[in-house]
Amino acid sequence: MELDGWLNLTPHWMDDHTHDPTVAPPLSGEPTGWNPETGHWEHGTLRLAVLYGVRFFNAGDFHASHDCFEDEWYNYGSGTTESAFLHGMVQVAAGAYKHFDFENDDGMRSLFETALQYLHGVPDDFYGVDVSDIRSTLRAADDDPTVLEGWQLQVDGETPTAQESDRQFLD
Repeated sequence: MELDGWLNLTPHWMDDHTHDPTVAPPLSGEPTGWNPETGHWEHGTLRLAVLYGVRFFNAGDFHASHDCFEDEWYNYGSGTTESAFLHGMVQVAAGAYKHFDFENDDGMRSLFETALQYLHGVPDDFYGVDVSDIRSTLRAADDDPTVLEGWQLQVDGETPTAQESDRQFLD
């Protein structure tokens, strides 16, 4: 087997276990990760993790948000944009947890610094998430952690919040 042939198969293997054609399209636009030609997300399970992770974050359940992103992160090899994005989002949720639940802004800063490293180079609209807003808010929080008060993550231009029924995603 040629090495090039093997390398070309890697994304197909990843697609098999992260593909879910039942995941709804974006509310608007064509964000990175959405394939308008097929009408499906490149990785449907990543989109689900985004939707639930953002909802839990916006509800102030940073631990659940962290778990949504972390559980999906394990599906991707290091060096992929998916892995970098999810690892960054794990750090974002953990940093918010440090700030709000423990009033540990030094810990928050450290986690946000790492998050910024992971999110560097991730498209601004990755799977519908406003990654640009996340990066700018994390940078601002370094000087003034109060910018986190009332801040919510955006997906498809909306700021959804978790409902009790969303907890089933964590099971």
